[in-house]
Amino acid sequence: MANPEQNQDGQDKAALPHGVYTRVDFLRHGLPDGHGCLRGHTDFVITETGMMQMEQAVLGLDDIETVISSPLQRCSHFAQSFAEKCRQPLSLNPQWMEMNFGDWDGQSHQSLWDKHGSTLAKYWENPWLGNPHGGESLEAFDTRIAKAWQCLLSEQLGKRLLVVTHAGVMKQLLRLLLELPQNANYLHRIELPYAARYRVTVFTDQQGQHWPQIQWPIQQQF
Repeated sequence: MANPEQNQDGQDKAALPHGVYTRVDFLRHGLPDGHGCLRGHTDFVITETGMMQMEQAVLGLDDIETVISSPLQRCSHFAQSFAEKCRQPLSLNPQWMEMNFGDWDGQSHQSLWDKHGSTLAKYWENPWLGNPHGGESLEAFDTRIAKAWQCLLSEQLGKRLLVVTHAGVMKQLLRLLLELPQNANYLHRIELPYAARYRVTVFTDQQGQHWPQIQWPIQQQF
């Protein structure tokens, strides 16, 4: 539902008599090592190209008050650099890590198809229905991201934030904000390339009700 009191561009924080605005830019990491792998919690480093992609994606974003990042290197390396440049605090928060794929984590897609072809195919048809890799279920991941989002709004209300995270996290948050059904459609139909960025502005009214809106794309994506 659109918030009738929100500024048209939704860009600036405004402390209003009847509520407050919070602005959160979500940034996916750029190109890391581990091409062709199911990265998950495996801590692949960011490449030089990936850093350049992320730097380009945040051009003009010079009013951030706090940087929050997944602790995995493909996110945190850039987040630390950006926070230092902006002279703003950095919080490394494991709630914003990618999904943990258990026994499949860090393996190449080809090796996974070779070893678990039929199981993998069935899983991706609807990953809500099972957890064959023994890691984090999609339901648990969904709950984690929901809690991370609510915690962010509680602790950072009224601020302008940058959250550096992963494609899976950003898709799951979109599912929650848009109240999409628990099936595989949003996973297959939303494309988030390296260094993709979208913005969520949230008006919080006097009763503590949050009214989020998504602005996307912010600028040219890679």
